[in-house]
Amino acid sequence: MKKTKILLLLLAVLLVLSAGCSKESPKVDVPESDVSKEQPSLEEPDTPEEPDSAEDTTVKFTDSVGREVELPADIERIAPSGPLAQVVLYTLCPDKLVGLASDLSDTQFEYMDPKYKSLPVFGNFYADTLNLEAVMTAKPQVIIDIGEAKASVNEDMQGVQDKTGIPSIFIHMELDTMAEAYRTLGKVTGEEEQAEKLAKYVEATLAEAKEKSASIPDEKRIKVYYGQGDAGLTGLVKGTVHADVIDAVGAVNVTDSQESVRGGAAEISMEQLMLWQPDVVLFAPGSIYSDVDSRVEWQGIKAVQNKKYYEIPDGPYNWMGRPPSVNRILGIKWLGNLLYPDIYDYDMVNEAKDFYNLFYHCDITDAQINKLLERSTLRD
Repeated sequence: MKKTKILLLLLAVLLVLSAGCSKESPKVDVPESDVSKEQPSLEEPDTPEEPDSAEDTTVKFTDSVGREVELPADIERIAPSGPLAQVVLYTLCPDKLVGLASDLSDTQFEYMDPKYKSLPVFGNFYADTLNLEAVMTAKPQVIIDIGEAKASVNEDMQGVQDKTGIPSIFIHMELDTMAEAYRTLGKVTGEEEQAEKLAKYVEATLAEAKEKSASIPDEKRIKVYYGQGDAGLTGLVKGTVHADVIDAVGAVNVTDSQESVRGGAAEISMEQLMLWQPDVVLFAPGSIYSDVDSRVEWQGIKAVQNKKYYEIPDGPYNWMGRPPSVNRILGIKWLGNLLYPDIYDYDMVNEAKDFYNLFYHCDITDAQINKLLERSTLRD
């Protein structure tokens, strides 16, 4: 009996101990600061957070003079470096311009959307006209320079970038590189579709001009003088960007001076012009076209006697230069048609409509075209 009681007592103790082991251990809260955050882990590293926007990502871009510049991957705000870049960028991506390099007149806005009148004017990034405060306020993501490559362009662009703290790039663009330049700009700005349209138009125009000009025998090539200024005796020099339309259509620029740099002009005398005796005289807008036939000194020029003088169309820009930009492409068709109408057999009204629609985003009217061409078409 005694043994039975002892066994029962032992059994009870074992049951109590067993019940106690089956309970969960109490949890203890450990302050976060007491836990090491650098514990080793075999887990894959966390995926980096996505950037807030595409503007936070960048790409490396090498411009036309070999400068490697880090640009935003998604560019929506652009500042042109000068008038030439302004024209090109307007044709490609006008809504991405945050300002202008030069002011535009009401006459120019007859061919451009008036909404861009509200854009601030920065001035030329190479000149003393630059309004740095206006640039900073506009917050462009990139400054783009476009044109012929001057010897100092590398240092110039780096200087612009250092001065503003804004990525700055240069894109080489002349007549023979214009299509390629458009395609490059299309990639930079994200406007590849429009860039391709512009590039194809440029390529087709230049290819036609090359073929047509090659068909003109040397003895049939027309001699042209292109003058500007109050006296009309500032000649645009052969081989310069402001006069290269003459060469492109197969004519001969009589102002062949070694005294001028590319892009320049030369002062000439009336005696020299009389020796040259050009077949056709072209006057820049604002020169002496309107009264040249009443100027005694010009009466010895046979082109004036024969009424073979014209004023270059101008709207929104001179079709042959000033600035020497994409306006020259239409200038090639116009001048070719003026000098060699049987070879450059264009309907200039339709050509102007197509060009203005594609490049200036403008549905030009017949009245506007007639105004542009009233001083620059063959006389009966």
